[in-house]
Amino acid sequence: MNLVFASGFLMPQRFLGQEYFRNVRATYPEACFPRVPVTGSIETRARALAAQISAFVFPEPRAPTHIIAHSMAGLDARLALHRNMSGLSTRVASLSTIGTPHSGTPIADVLLGERWRHSTMWRAMYRAFYRAAGALGISPDGLRDLTTGSARQFNEKHPDIAAIPCHCYAGTGADAYLLRLTSAYIRSVGQTADERDNDGLVSVASASWKPLAEPPWPADHIGQVGHSLVPPEFASRFAHLEALRRVVWRATSG
Repeated sequence: MNLVFASGFLMPQRFLGQEYFRNVRATYPEACFPRVPVTGSIETRARALAAQISAFVFPEPRAPTHIIAHSMAGLDARLALHRNMSGLSTRVASLSTIGTPHSGTPIADVLLGERWRHSTMWRAMYRAFYRAAGALGISPDGLRDLTTGSARQFNEKHPDIAAIPCHCYAGTGADAYLLRLTSAYIRSVGQTADERDNDGLVSVASASWKPLAEPPWPADHIGQVGHSLVPPEFASRFAHLEALRRVVWRATSG
């Protein structure tokens, strides 16, 4: 089997000596860990993802390829497969999305002022954010694509990935204070139980593009890949490697 572990928004596959998927490279040393523009749009990231998967030399070139995508990477993979970028859809046998905001996230709405677009104060903050992002060389396109409005348009334009099965996973709870705050906000704007339950950044409803493959994990958004914002270890208490083994087993046994 050929495995691809695709990373999400903002963080690269490796940063300050830490892997995005904590200890996963050691567990699956022959897997592909593509690098994409971390704050780029779904379009930009999808093209980079497809090109790197197509160029990667897998140990079994003719074996089916399975993509395990965390967060925004699930949207990148959906677009790449829907459009068959770099011939990807002909070689991919399954897609698994973990904590992917298929319906966007209210946190992106807040950061970009989408919820209060008619407020003078928020319009000023919105413009300031764009100026600051530009000064730092950071593209705001990716964050814009994660708003609930953009996600709605994305789903209308890209409703499927052909006959490729997709397994969805979600998380609930938040360890760090910052994620508790964002989790509380998502709960405050959710209309249904699944819209209120969340991993600090993505609601269970948003993560459920397809029916969940198993009950939500007791992990926040970064805990799903083994990390935490809680010092000193900054390591999740969630058994993420065990969970990812289940993801791989379910993807490859279908």
